[in-house]
Amino acid sequence: MRSHRSIHLLIAGVIAVCLALHAPSILAAQAKPLVKVLAGYGSTDGAIAPLWFAKETKLFEKRGLDVRLVGMGTGSVSLRALIANDLEIASLSASGLVQAALQGADTIILSAALDGFVFKVFGAPDLTSPAQLKGKTLGVSRYGATSDFAVRLALKKWGLNPERDLSILQIGTTQDTLRAMQTKRLDAGVLSGTASLMARKAGFRELGDLADLGLHYPMAPIGTTKSYIQKNEGLVKEFMLAYIEAIHDFKRNKEAALMVLKKYTRNDDLAVLEDSYSNYANKYLALPVPTLEGIRTILMELSTTVPAAKNADPEQFVAYKIAREIEASGFVKRLYENDR
Repeated sequence: MRSHRSIHLLIAGVIAVCLALHAPSILAAQAKPLVKVLAGYGSTDGAIAPLWFAKETKLFEKRGLDVRLVGMGTGSVSLRALIANDLEIASLSASGLVQAALQGADTIILSAALDGFVFKVFGAPDLTSPAQLKGKTLGVSRYGATSDFAVRLALKKWGLNPERDLSILQIGTTQDTLRAMQTKRLDAGVLSGTASLMARKAGFRELGDLADLGLHYPMAPIGTTKSYIQKNEGLVKEFMLAYIEAIHDFKRNKEAALMVLKKYTRNDDLAVLEDSYSNYANKYLALPVPTLEGIRTILMELSTTVPAAKNADPEQFVAYKIAREIEASGFVKRLYENDR
């Protein structure tokens, strides 16, 4: 009995010594506060769902970040807040970020979850082709936003002059645009995500899919400022790691993804949520980085109104250094290897 008791006392003593030796580091790890980050998002469209997913599944906390997400209504509002330093990171329009940089702001793109437009143009049931938009009113979220940028490219391809042949109105979110169509304030609107299926179910006619333009374009981008990266490069990298992991997990955990979509889009129609999920999940990039071709698309369109866009180097508008470091680390490869 004594020998057993001695052994127990010895083990207890060893454990006590180990705890005493490691207590400072354990307590330090437990006491280390999360770093606060104020991030905004302009749209409630499903394209930006990985940002919400990272928040709801605590992937930001896993990376030591306390990210507060603030809905800003539209990307243009997010852009103004970012430039004014009211936001530190934001999901907003890639064309807006590039244009702001060309005009002297230090905005820069961190990521883009998709490559190519995801918008569709819906019109009143009596409209049967894009040509019939002539003389009509069409809604976008905000002037200069991605929906506005994309539809102007499409209108030109369809043989219409966006400045003269129709009235383009800025309405707000895609849900706001759909409501304006339902009350006949608009003849047509640029929609995406859940709003597209809702429009179809309400009897509106799809006039064009802007994905058919076949252009590279950074969709659902996240931006910040160069000055913020300079002061917080490690933090920004952790943010990106959480976001990349969120894309991976969103694709593979449909049930959790649908719950996140339901919460942030404020829509409980399962058919609409399922449609939004299927539209985006397979299109998200494993490494969500804008292509140089996508930035060139923006510069080409902006060059008609912003002279500095004509000879600008597309690489200067994206934080490629962080993306390349993450890729070189093998992080993305390891995430997807585990699925096999």
